[in-house]
Amino acid sequence: MAVGAAPALRLAVDPPFSLWTAALLHGWYALAPFRWLPESQTLERVDRLPSGAVYTVRLRPAPDFEDGRRGVELEASPSPSAADARNLSARARRMLRLDEDLTDFHARCRRSRTLRPVAEAGAGRLLRSPDLWEDVMKGICTTNVTWERTKRMVAALTMLGPRADGTGTRAFPTPTEVLEAGSDFLLKEAGAGYRARSMLKLAEGVADGTIDLSIPDHPNAPSAERLAALEALPGIGPVTAGYLAMLLGSYDFLTLDSSTRAFAVRTFGEAAADPRKLARKYARFGPWRALAFWCQRWLTGEQVQARLAAELA
Repeated sequence: MAVGAAPALRLAVDPPFSLWTAALLHGWYALAPFRWLPESQTLERVDRLPSGAVYTVRLRPAPDFEDGRRGVELEASPSPSAADARNLSARARRMLRLDEDLTDFHARCRRSRTLRPVAEAGAGRLLRSPDLWEDVMKGICTTNVTWERTKRMVAALTMLGPRADGTGTRAFPTPTEVLEAGSDFLLKEAGAGYRARSMLKLAEGVADGTIDLSIPDHPNAPSAERLAALEALPGIGPVTAGYLAMLLGSYDFLTLDSSTRAFAVRTFGEAAADPRKLARKYARFGPWRALAFWCQRWLTGEQVQARLAAELA
């Protein structure tokens, strides 16, 4: 247990589930303030609650519950109050998608020889941030840029947030902190380029209430309305909106960036460069088609293949 940490909490999730797939299926684990520690199979994050309290949160596998549910251990430092512990637990459940029902998706994967390992490993949960503000800002940082530059931009943004427990690691900034840093910081320190204007416009809109992120984030929002609301945000085009929609539980719209398009063409041929034609190949996955495509690409990673082979042998 870390110094100053409270006794660990246990979060429950219905099987099949594995923490490493929930952490690593989506690249957010590599963006600050997240950090994946492979030696201990721990997902670490500096998290700031709406109250302003800042904690280092560590999530790792825990023993199963007696009723068969899988366990996730949550450790927070410094020791949180009972109210903050409940809030941290709720935010962790959101980040890991612990309450998302993937029963139908896994059933469809089991009928696919290619995607059967997804169901067997309990994969399909895409890591997200505790709130949509952070996810949209990170989405802006992924547009028309290399992944390494995305990581540098997000790391620089995170330097605007407060430290956790006196450490050098910081929480993600609020809209107000981004506005206070201004365009000079975003251009010179974060290297945001033309994205700086969109970041500031988003921050200003969220701060003054003219942009309501609760609309696309509403759990019952129809997929088409959610996608339209995301596309209306500063700096968010159709492709990024499609990815953000997946983080909110809408998998109807299959979109392609340069990397996923290259994978689709390698796998299915030149016609698959058209998202509409590619979507037909995943018709049997119904409303899960975009998630099925994402998981198929994920399965081709060498480290993923090695781990799945070891676990499913």
